[in-house]
Amino acid sequence: MKNTNAVVEQMLAEARDDVKHADQKASVILAALGIGFGVVLGGQLAGNFDSGTFSTCGQIFWWIGVVLASAAVASAGLAVWPRYKLDDSPTHGVTYWGHVAAFSDPTSLGHALRAQMKTVKVEDRTRHQLWQLSRLVLLKYRLVRAALVSGATAALLLALAAIVIK
Repeated sequence: MKNTNAVVEQMLAEARDDVKHADQKASVILAALGIGFGVVLGGQLAGNFDSGTFSTCGQIFWWIGVVLASAAVASAGLAVWPRYKLDDSPTHGVTYWGHVAAFSDPTSLGHALRAQMKTVKVEDRTRHQLWQLSRLVLLKYRLVRAALVSGATAALLLALAAIVIK
């Protein structure tokens, strides 16, 4: 049977993989939405498409769809938005690059790491990383889900708007 720290380290590695997967999913959503916006914009610029010709019902579908498509882009963009916090005196020790980068010089970092070795156990640091990263993964997946739901609903409404033109 594995010790607790080995399990936590394995979970941390899995959480790191999940961050990558969430970012990839959000990037695919952004690419698909970019293609969709490009098609609509291209149609408008070419004169083949004019949302002003829609019926009142079509206009309602169109504008709700536009708002939802914009929300999908925002959600997917927020999912891949880099998150960091520079902190040269973190509560749980120096646990990630944002803490390291906050130090003004390598000597200060060295002092902090030496002091940390006396007060913070490696297991505590690893658990803290797992906790922080797991919260990030949850946020990213919630944003990916919001982007998927908003984007799919927008696509449906925009298609309905095109069907009920007059």
